[in-house]
Amino acid sequence: MLSQIGLLGDYTLITLVSELRRKASRLAAGCAVATGLALSGLSVSAYAQTDDYSGVEADPALWLITDDDSEVWLFGTFHILPPSLDWQTDELTDLVSRLDTMYLEVDARSPESQARMQALIPQLGMNASGVTLSSQLDAESLDLLNQILPTMGAPLAAFEPMRPWLAQLFLAVTKMQMLGLDPNAGVEMSLMSLIEGQGVEMGYFETVDEQLSFFADIPDEVIASGFAEGLRQLEKMPETLDDMIIAWATGDVGAIDQLVNAETRELTPEVYEAIIVQRNLNWIPEIENILEGEGVVMVAVGAGHMPGENGVIELLRARGYTVTRQ
Repeated sequence: MLSQIGLLGDYTLITLVSELRRKASRLAAGCAVATGLALSGLSVSAYAQTDDYSGVEADPALWLITDDDSEVWLFGTFHILPPSLDWQTDELTDLVSRLDTMYLEVDARSPESQARMQALIPQLGMNASGVTLSSQLDAESLDLLNQILPTMGAPLAAFEPMRPWLAQLFLAVTKMQMLGLDPNAGVEMSLMSLIEGQGVEMGYFETVDEQLSFFADIPDEVIASGFAEGLRQLEKMPETLDDMIIAWATGDVGAIDQLVNAETRELTPEVYEAIIVQRNLNWIPEIENILEGEGVVMVAVGAGHMPGENGVIELLRARGYTVTRQ
């Protein structure tokens, strides 16, 4: 369940796991997960199975709020995508060329943020001394994990130091990359490339500490209770990912809600509340402050935050704003 939330709900986690895997051999010796995976021989390129999305006629969802002196555009992002998907419509590229300011969830790519993420992992993502991942999993979860890990070329020992939330997300992002998805093709990285040199001001709703804490503060037993279901989702990921990518690319917001949020909302409501609802509520006053200003502004946050009665769009409408799908 965390894999779906991570795809369209939390940018830091996608970035974090990708960077940990890419830089594992160079991370501090205190980060046992990095050392373990560096030694495991885990290789994405050996397994990549990229589907061809070049024929998709993309039109991802955009919403607009206007007043006398400002345009605030809301764009639900997909943090990691197949490079073959061309999602940058003429409308979107024209909008980006006019931007004065862009807001993202978090600054996850600066050297300072990267260093901070790496420093936080031993604190927030690793088990206490004497505690292992397998000791927190039931027999079904452990059996499934032992079946899946050999397909990724990783030993159980590499994951034993991880808390359940980090282990599940690490497995999910690794599987996404094995299937050919690339964070560098994700929306945030692409948008940053598009605005380079334009003098666009940047704003962020959260810090790296806050984003990681949303996951780290969920009790381990809550994540462990859904671990087996998360592993079963890994097995179904090729089909699920395809559905999610197509839904996002074609702007099918209802399908995004069903594919990303529905199961988590039903089975682990505390996770949905922490990762989606509470953050949406935190962002609404920030967006209202943006509307007090002027200029052309884009708010680009994970697409999982947009739909549903607790989504950003309906929360803004409940405050009296006219939010128009473009």
